[in-house]
Amino acid sequence: MSPKHLIALLIFMTALSAQSQITLGSRRAVHDNLTGNWLCSVPESTFGTDFTATFNTSEPWSDITIDNEPVAPGNSFTFAQVAGDKKYALVAHIGDSVTITGNICFTFLPIFEFNGTFNDEYQVSEIIANLPQDQGPTTMLSKLKHRGGSTNGPTRLKRNYHIKFLDADSQKMDRKFFGLRNDNSWILDAGQIDMLRIRNRVCTELWLDLCRKPYYADEEPKALLGVRGDFIELFLNGSYNGFYALTEAMDRKQMKLAKVDTDTAGVNTFHGMLWKAKAVDGIARMTSAYGYNNNSATWGGLEVKYPDPDDVMPTKWKTMFDATKFVAKSDNTTFRQQVGEYFDIPIIMDYWIFINAIHGVDSGVKNIYWGVYDEQVDKKITLAAWDLDCTFGQNWINYPLHNEAVVGPRIPLSTINNLFLRLHELSPDSFSIKTVERYQLLRQTLLSEESLKQRFHARLEPLRLAGALDRETVRWTRSTDLSRQPLDFPAELEYIDSWIDQHMTYLDNARFRPYIKGDSNRDGVVDVSDLNQIVVEILNGVPPTWFEDMNNDDVLDVSDLNAIVNVILGKVAR
Repeated sequence: MSPKHLIALLIFMTALSAQSQITLGSRRAVHDNLTGNWLCSVPESTFGTDFTATFNTSEPWSDITIDNEPVAPGNSFTFAQVAGDKKYALVAHIGDSVTITGNICFTFLPIFEFNGTFNDEYQVSEIIANLPQDQGPTTMLSKLKHRGGSTNGPTRLKRNYHIKFLDADSQKMDRKFFGLRNDNSWILDAGQIDMLRIRNRVCTELWLDLCRKPYYADEEPKALLGVRGDFIELFLNGSYNGFYALTEAMDRKQMKLAKVDTDTAGVNTFHGMLWKAKAVDGIARMTSAYGYNNNSATWGGLEVKYPDPDDVMPTKWKTMFDATKFVAKSDNTTFRQQVGEYFDIPIIMDYWIFINAIHGVDSGVKNIYWGVYDEQVDKKITLAAWDLDCTFGQNWINYPLHNEAVVGPRIPLSTINNLFLRLHELSPDSFSIKTVERYQLLRQTLLSEESLKQRFHARLEPLRLAGALDRETVRWTRSTDLSRQPLDFPAELEYIDSWIDQHMTYLDNARFRPYIKGDSNRDGVVDVSDLNQIVVEILNGVPPTWFEDMNNDDVLDVSDLNAIVNVILGKVAR
């Protein structure tokens, strides 16, 4: 271990020694400097039963009682009927004048302790993991930093973290959690603005269940287009910081993209590539495609994610540039004929259904990972979903809370990538009809109202039983992250249930209504209102959608109006 890291660890251990240490058997009860309470992780099977363990403390305490029962260090104590909402009052004394008070509480979630200095750059830090199934804490060396875009502003409080685990020699060390991938890179998602804190996890799990396999699945059957994870409770330098989702990182390994090759002369041959849409601009929207610079890690609103620009520079933008330029500038006929050569259409279709179902107000352009498996073989681009907290009626700000004009259940998505719009409007290979058919199939299973609601209830209930919802509320209600709104988990869950009922009905009758040729306003009938709408579009030079273009000549004109009149007259005659 380097001298720098050794000094850092000594500082950490000094800080830890200042905390009041309690162990129950070999399990660590972690002290919270904010409330004076201790929290201990035990198996979920312990809840609802009596838990007996040997009580010990490193403190010079005397006359110790728990729930008014005397207990001495080294003796066993039975905590009756353990539950997440129960508190076992501890009282102890130091000498004749100092009284220690607090509560011992239990959770069945893992408890992580971060000890160190945290900012926007990676800092060597210590992590202590207290896992419910283990009989003692595991101490790990890591590099930690804050992560995120708008969630990482200077006024933000409950931060997200990126973790990179290290071994004793400060080299990368893989860690495995929840039976997921074995890797050194992990993310802690705070659910910072989310009034339910779990939307990102629920939506990502829905996406992983809903999306089909990418086009290269035969070569990489384990490729994933989203990340998996589960919830933990976090202490930051001795203070409780709420519950977080500990997740895999979205990267080349998750999507199983081919690695870059570097020959003996240092020349790079690019294979798999990965880019992320981080901002809403013409490039990220695919409405423009101006020149790029291979010596830059960014191009407009896009950022290179693989190969890592810190390792490989210059990078290679051409594959993404060509696809973006195609969407932005190809004529309608070319688009219809060739879009499947540029993009993984089944995945694009699933994502179009998905972002409409969850109403991803921050996911139609931003927070998309665009990836190519091996551009030396096939330059087709697929996508992966990321950062799905602004969904199911949640905006990216909470003032006003549940803004009906933005996130109401009957509000259509407005910020959408041009690729999705052109696929919808031009319907190559019957894209729009096939999308409606797939949506209707999914409505019977994953996108039924009850299935969607159950996902939220099933994820929230364990957090309630473990006591994490109450601790989160005490820690963060009315924080500035939430625009001073109170955390009210039952009320927010009720809001989501109602929102789902209204939103799915809206989608059935609007976005995913079966198509009728000539039904310009998508109300299910062809009538005078469609004529009026098309007249306005003709006068304003609006390009036609495929279902408005009655004679399939890519132009809206009098011939289309005449065709619609004939349809209307035909209906009247019947």
